[in-house]
Order: sequence, then structure tokens, then C-alpha cells
Amino acid sequence: MAGDSLSVTETGLQAVDTAMQAVSDNLANAQTTGFNAESVDFGTLLGEFVGGSPLGGGVTVTGITRDFSQGAIVQSNSPTDLAIQGNGFFVFKDSSGNTGFSRNGGFSIGNNGDLLSFNGAQVMGYSVNSSGQSSGVLGTIVIPQGVLAPTATTQAAITGNFDAGSPTIAGPINPADPTTYSTSVSVQAFDSLGNSHVLTFYFQNSGPSGATPPTEQWNWTATLDGSTTGLANNSGSITFDSAGALVSGGIPPSPLTATLSSAAPMSVALNFGALTQFNGASAATGTADGNAVGNPVGVQVSNNGLISESYSNGQTVDVGQVAIATFQANQGLQLTNSGVYEQTQASGPATIATAGAGSAGTIEASALESSNVDTTSQLVQLVVLQRNFQSNAKALQTEDNILGTLMQLQTT
Repeated sequence: MAGDSLSVTETGLQAVDTAMQAVSDNLANAQTTGFNAESVDFGTLLGEFVGGSPLGGGVTVTGITRDFSQGAIVQSNSPTDLAIQGNGFFVFKDSSGNTGFSRNGGFSIGNNGDLLSFNGAQVMGYSVNSSGQSSGVLGTIVIPQGVLAPTATTQAAITGNFDAGSPTIAGPINPADPTTYSTSVSVQAFDSLGNSHVLTFYFQNSGPSGATPPTEQWNWTATLDGSTTGLANNSGSITFDSAGALVSGGIPPSPLTATLSSAAPMSVALNFGALTQFNGASAATGTADGNAVGNPVGVQVSNNGLISESYSNGQTVDVGQVAIATFQANQGLQLTNSGVYEQTQASGPATIATAGAGSAGTIEASALESSNVDTTSQLVQLVVLQRNFQSNAKALQTEDNILGTLMQLQTT
């Protein structure tokens, strides 16, 4: 019987020791990003039968339960630090091709543009099109590190109002003589090499057009960098009715073309369709597409995980979308080194989607999820376990005293 009681006490000491390991691990990882607190589950062992009824034979550790509740989200200074608000895990692929899952979103950009996890694995996600729509094909996320190629201007538009009270001007427009035009508007344009040019439109109120019903005609001409050399289809006219609405000339039939010395010829479709002619000061503005060459200057991540890269030329390009994995049973996940989980048969297969889709949480950029360890409760638990250990040790001491007494009886 003494041997049985010693075995029971041994199981108690071993179980408490395992529980203390869990508490120690929690306290050690209280500052570990994305760490999930763990606790030990106990079960009763059966011993001998007394009077036909089983007597408890001690205790055993039946498993580990992890707390997958949300940890506190704290802001960081890195735009690639990400936190999940809600359910799910980031998806990683290591150098061996193994897939892992973690709440730790401490990411960085590698030398070749790969988005890397805190342990050097590649972060998985989706490629996107120019409209930011996901391809639905899971792969590594690459953030381009090279320059953004220039785009030549192909469209230009002038919007706003021309003063109906502007004096009528006769004769051709001379860009060098302000008395020959009523107002002018300039827009920035780019050639195929990304060189910047100034496209300026000069508008002249030439008076009634002679049409029936009566309309007011405005002539226009355009220069590139202050010159008309090499330009074609760079002049025309537009007319407005008595209500100030544009009647004709809003969309010139042929694009303005420009022959350049070092770049490909430019062809710019013009649009004056939003102009009006009301009584009041002329106030018109111009816009044009195209851009110069750009260098990467920053990364932004939206709450649905869409990664956008901004460039020095003012352009922003969507480059990828972070994937989020969810599971039917988080408790079935297998913890590996660095706090990365692997799926198991118990967890079920991962459901991988974009952030905010289905049960997946959303993304908070420039933020990290702290450990969900409650240090105070862990210290209290440590005191409780210490008392339990002392109780089991006291039982062991008592059993040792009993055995010592028996041994003395046997020798007398």
C-alpha cells in the first residue's frame, strides 16, 4: 500500500511540475508578439479497487489548452508590421516549402522584394490586378524594389468656366501676345521617356459664330513647352449656346500630336466637354494622364490586406494582398519553433482567404498583436502550484516516515 501511495504522490509532483513549466513558459513569453497563453489539463488515474469501487490512483496531464483570444494591438513604426483584428492566422512558407501559421505579423521586405515573416519565412498572399482585385491564386508576396516605368500622356482635359462677358477678340491667337487671347490653361505632360513637358491651351472669345440659333465661339490653340514646332491638330474652336452650355467642339476629332527630338511622338486626345460659358470670371483647370519615372518611397496596407506601393512620381500601385487562414479547431494546431503553428488532422484543413472574407479577421497596419498572457493571473497560478507541490511533498515526507517506522518494526 505504501508503494501505491508513493506512486500516487509521484504523479502529483510530476503533474504540478508540468503545470509550472506551462506557467513559466507563459511568463517567459509575456512580451512575445502574437504568443498564445497555455494551460495544462489534468485527468484522474484509476488505482486499486476497494470493496468493488475504484480508488483514485493519482493524476496525469491529459493535454495543453491554448488561449486563442485576441491580444492587445499596439502601434509600431513599421508600415509592414501587421496585426489581425479578429479570427485567423498569417500564412508562411519556409525555405523547405512547409506551410506555417502565426499571429505574429512582424514583417519586413527582403533584398529581392519578398515580404518576409519574423522568422525569415515568406509571407503568402495573392497577386492583384491594376484595380486591386485578388487573383485568387495563393503565392508569395513580392513588393517591387525597382523604378516604376514612365507613362506617356495620352489624354488631357480642360474643365471649368469661361467668362461670358469677356471682350470679343479678332484675329489669330498669338501665345506671345496676351491681348490676342482671353484666358490660358497649362497642364503637365510626359513623353515616353518620362520627360516633363508643359502643354498650354490659349482660348479666345471670338464672338457670335453666326449660327442659328445664335452661339458664341471660342477659338483655341496649344503649345508644347512654349512652342508650336512639331505640333499638329493643336488648334480649333468650341461654341456655347445662349444658356452657356457647350454645343460643339468639346471632343476634337483628331488627337493633338507632337514630334519630339529624343522620345517617341506624343498623341494626346483632348476633351473640352465639361466647359461652360457663364457670366463670371474665367476659372478653368486642366488635367492630363501620364507620369515620370518613379522610385519606391513607401508601402501602405489596407484593412483587407491590400498592399500598395507609392512612388516618388505620385503614383500608387497595388502589388499584393495578404492571406488569412482560419481553422475549424484552433486547439488542434501543432506548435513548432518560433511560435509557428502547423495544421493537423485535429485542427482540420486551413481555409485561406483575404482579410475580412468569411470568418477571417481584418488587418491593422503599422501594428502588432501583443501576447495575451495575463501576468497577474499567471503569478497567482504560480503561487497555487507552489502550494500544491508543497502538499504533495508533505505527503511524500509522511509516506517516507511511515516506511521508516515499518522498517524499524521489522528490525526489532
